[in-house]
Parts: sequence; structure tokens; C-alpha cells
Amino acid sequence: MILPEVDKQSLIERIIKLQKSLEKKSEKIDFFEEHNQQLIEEMKKKSKLIQYYIMREESGALSTTSMDEHKRQVAKRGTGIMSSLYNSAPNDTTMTLELSLEINKKLQAVLEDTLLKNITLKENLNTLGAEIERISKDKK
Repeated sequence: MILPEVDKQSLIERIIKLQKSLEKKSEKIDFFEEHNQQLIEEMKKKSKLIQYYIMREESGALSTTSMDEHKRQVAKRGTGIMSSLYNSAPNDTTMTLELSLEINKKLQAVLEDTLLKNITLKENLNTLGAEIERISKDKK
């Protein structure tokens, strides 16, 4: 069966159009899969942080009121940027709301990173302890 030339050309154009559409959709799927994986990793990190805070609160490791009062007293004497952050009132003339928020954001990121590293180190220590125990049992 021989198709007219016009029909062949329109079919080829249609195939090309569908292939381009398929390629775009494949790229979107790849992007969403990668983004989904990133979100899952971020959620795991946040879950570890929440777990850390809950365990810390349950163990009573949160600062006491006397410790908070001591920090307030130190902050009252201070005139630097950090005392401005703790007091919620500017002790330093260069402290602006934007600067305060930026410093707070950076400190939060450092805190989260440090906590995640500490959690990972604790898990590694537990794994090493279990491995040492297993090896010592095998030798006996």
C-alpha cells in the first residue's frame, strides 16, 4: 500500500512532534524524581533533628531557668551584636532587623548541621560498639 506524499509528511511531522513531547515529559519526570529524592533526604534530616530535640527534652538536657537568667545577665552587660540578638533589643548601633535575621538564619543552619553531624557520629559509635561486641564474642 502506497500512501500519498502529503500523508507521509504529515505522519512524519506528527511523529517528530510526539517524540519531542515525550522527551519533554521524560525530562520532567527525571526532574521530579530527583527533586522528590532531595525532598526525602531533607525530610530525613529534619526527622533526625526532631528526634534529637525530643530525646534531649525527655532527658532533661534543656537549659534551666537559672541558666537562662545567667545568659540574660551577661547579655545586659554586653554591647555587641550577639547580646543584641539575645536581648531582642539593639545594643549595637549597627544591628538592623535584616542583619539580625540573617545572623539568626546562619546560626540556625550551623546548629542544624552540627546536630546532624553529632547524630551521625553517635550512630557510627553505636555501630562500632556493636561490631566490637560481635568480634569479641566471635573470638571467645
